[in-house]
Amino acid sequence: MGTFLSFLFFTTFVAVVTYWRTHRENLHSSQGYFLGGNSLSGWVIAGSLLLTNLSAANITGMTAQVYGTNLAPIAWTVAVIPPLLLFAGVLLPTFLKRGFATVPEFLEQRYGSSTRRLVTALFLFCYVFGGMPVALYGGAIAIMNLFNVPALLGVDETTCVWILVGALGLIGGTYALFGGLKGVAVSDTLNGVGLLTGGFLVFIFGVRAVGDGDFFGGISTMFTTETHKLDSIGDKDDLVPFAVIFTGMVMHNAFYWCTNQFIVQRCFGARSLAEGQKGVIIAGYFKILNVFYIAIPGIIAYHIYGAGNFENNDWVYPTLVRDIMPGVFVGFFAAVIFGAVLSTYNSVLNSSVTLFAIDIYKPLWGKHLSDNVIIGRAKWVGSGLVIVTMFIAPLIMRFEGGIFLYMVKAEVLFGAPIFLTLLVGYFSKTVSAKAANITLVSYLLILSVCQFYPPFGLHYLHVLGGLFVVHVGMLFGLSRVFPLDRSIEPTTADSTIDMTPWRHFKLVGGLCLALMVATFAIFSPLGLVKDVGEKHIDWGFLIFGLIVASLMYAIPYRIYRKWNREG
Repeated sequence: MGTFLSFLFFTTFVAVVTYWRTHRENLHSSQGYFLGGNSLSGWVIAGSLLLTNLSAANITGMTAQVYGTNLAPIAWTVAVIPPLLLFAGVLLPTFLKRGFATVPEFLEQRYGSSTRRLVTALFLFCYVFGGMPVALYGGAIAIMNLFNVPALLGVDETTCVWILVGALGLIGGTYALFGGLKGVAVSDTLNGVGLLTGGFLVFIFGVRAVGDGDFFGGISTMFTTETHKLDSIGDKDDLVPFAVIFTGMVMHNAFYWCTNQFIVQRCFGARSLAEGQKGVIIAGYFKILNVFYIAIPGIIAYHIYGAGNFENNDWVYPTLVRDIMPGVFVGFFAAVIFGAVLSTYNSVLNSSVTLFAIDIYKPLWGKHLSDNVIIGRAKWVGSGLVIVTMFIAPLIMRFEGGIFLYMVKAEVLFGAPIFLTLLVGYFSKTVSAKAANITLVSYLLILSVCQFYPPFGLHYLHVLGGLFVVHVGMLFGLSRVFPLDRSIEPTTADSTIDMTPWRHFKLVGGLCLALMVATFAIFSPLGLVKDVGEKHIDWGFLIFGLIVASLMYAIPYRIYRKWNREG
């Protein structure tokens, strides 16, 4: 009973506070509904970014990967700092200054309407087949195992997943469609506090369980026995080889944190540039803390259960929480997981509705309609997306690689072409729309084939990075065949947003970057790891990736500095 009551209490608390903070908001204008009235503070943005990113799929999926291998998968959460700095320091000032609500709006100004619609379609496919179903399925399996729902309902696991996916989809859709971005962001912040608290409790109780009730004994056991599990420097045969951090992963992380609409939309709603930058950097610190509450639990589970004791490793995290925590805390953490599911799901749904309304419906059919009418019709489309994703989500059970791999591959497939188009278009004034569209479709089609049939048995992220370089060359080459036929005249919106940068941005951002490097060093043979044996790293790919990643960040930064000097 205590488990259920604590779940009900925290869930109700979040809903009531969210309603109290948003019921007087103007949700009948585009700025109010899609951008939260440009009223979001740095801490609200940071909380929303954290919870939008941390779905139950991330939590259960990464713990499952660490349990089955080692700490190499932390690269997905720790190595995001460079793209966060690129976004906060270079891209965000431009987007806020020009008053964009969506990334495709920028692409239309740079390329034209055809590129805008093409990229919008890719975003929607990515969210319908990736982000939203993954959030629902991850939440369903977490809640199913925390409460042992199949036994409570007297159904099998498959039926239970379908039931829970339906319930989560309906509740999440209500949050997103009727609360707007402000409602999403406020609930995200509250659930973010709960997630940090709950994750900390899992770490504490888990370490105590490893030490048979002695916390420091558990620490000693984890850091003196089976220390190969603590290795973050992935071997070439691991799920995340170290070299991929600098080839395909750098491209994926850059898409996710610099271009992905449901991520950057929170920053577009900032009350000022300084608050937007502050929110992004704070989120970066929390991403590094993820190591302790979604990765280390995989190590804890390995010490408690041993290797290979789960038919499906995605069950590891919720089973661990249920076994080590008192009932009242299990209910609280279930409420946190529930909030994380809703956070990711309603964030992606809100952004899908935003993309449809602003980038498809309004330009094609709604030029003379009021914002309120467009929002109302977009909500009907959002309701349809809720139904579609509820039918797609349970099918992820059939994916052999686990939920985390499914999520990453879906994002990679659509995200890399979008990011390539934005990056080159932002820093080059010569590439044309026709060249961009052809390159984008080519990248998507070839990458789709390589996802299923990787050439020469290469890791899919190496393939992603190699194709990225090839298609950058292709984009510039095609621009010679199909030269730019329109003038590019950036416009600045009449905005009241304060564009003064955060004065501590460079210092706090630099410290965050140093902490990222230190984390990899600590969880490696240079730090805590002593018995890994011989390492096999793809040195060729590592060197190639370092060169490409350096150019990818250094060249845009130099161009941006040059633009600033020229005014």
